[in-house]
Amino acid sequence: MTGRIYLDYAATAPLLPEAREAMAPWLEREHGNPSSLYEEGRKAKEAIDAAREVVASALGCLFGEVVFTSSGTEACNLAMVGTAIANASDRRRYLVPASEHHSVVNTRPLVERLGCEWEGVNVDELARPDIHELFDAIGEDAFLVAAMHANNELGTVTDVAEVAELAHHLGAIVFCDAVQTFPWCMGERWRVDDLGADLVAVAAHKLGGPKGVGALYVRAGTPISPTALGGGQEREMRAGTENVAAIVGFAAALRAVADDLEFDAKRARARDAFRRALTEQETPPLHFTVEDEPCLPGHCHLGFEGVSAESLLILLDRTGVAASAGAACSSGSIEPSHVLLACGWGAEADKGVRFTFGAQTTVEAATEAARRVAEAARRIGST
Repeated sequence: MTGRIYLDYAATAPLLPEAREAMAPWLEREHGNPSSLYEEGRKAKEAIDAAREVVASALGCLFGEVVFTSSGTEACNLAMVGTAIANASDRRRYLVPASEHHSVVNTRPLVERLGCEWEGVNVDELARPDIHELFDAIGEDAFLVAAMHANNELGTVTDVAEVAELAHHLGAIVFCDAVQTFPWCMGERWRVDDLGADLVAVAAHKLGGPKGVGALYVRAGTPISPTALGGGQEREMRAGTENVAAIVGFAAALRAVADDLEFDAKRARARDAFRRALTEQETPPLHFTVEDEPCLPGHCHLGFEGVSAESLLILLDRTGVAASAGAACSSGSIEPSHVLLACGWGAEADKGVRFTFGAQTTVEAATEAARRVAEAARRIGST
């Protein structure tokens, strides 16, 4: 097999044909502003309403509890900062696991400027929050607890329902970043009631929809204020003219993925083939980060002894394999992952590499990718 092999579906997935087809009229012919009263505007508004019904149905929530955003990042920002703006109670503490996505942890300065207190929560070696520490930390002054459904780097799954039950018992609200798991997690379709969270962030491009659109589920009655002000769109929760084409594409991709009962199974077959093929190759000592714990079926996180992630990824790109590691900084080099540092990797945090597989990834491609990865690791390890 020749050609490039894309193994970074956790970063973004290719646009599904169903989404492309649904978006085409809104990119080519239809142009109305959804806030306008004339026919063109009404058609755009109806298209958004139809898409909102699809997302609400997938989430298992009310139509009015879905707020469209420009991305999963904006949805996370709105959840964290919007609640801080709206918070008029004596509860001021935000409890946030150290392994949350940058779109959550990087809101800390603004949340604190708004008068709230930020308290980091330790995580275990697989990026899951310490439930016992949470139990001890949540008190009468805790306002919000964050709990990521599945870690974007390791793919490990957190029992959000357990966190939510504990937090709600003590009077705190719960925010869940579910961008990596919507609408399937571990072969199961989940709904917001399964998580128990008051706020849930999702995004389109992880499941084959377009980039530039996400959504935030806001349980009715949850205290939250807009962070973007203007014309009062999205029920005055997120001002700005809606991206109709992207929203329509989001719904079309979601319908396609939600109806694919083999979605997670196909990802698992490719991932497992990659792991098997890699272990059969001669490589520097290899460590799979997640072995027997619940992990998303499309994730494989690993490290080779004596092989830096940056060197490996550069060589893999040259040989036609796209994968990822920690966050890219502005210089284009790779910083040690804040997730791996939180998990206790220390000096080894520069060695973790993430390979993520989509429903479109074939076993043949996964097996060939393993061969190229092994060859690259050998070349680096021998220098």
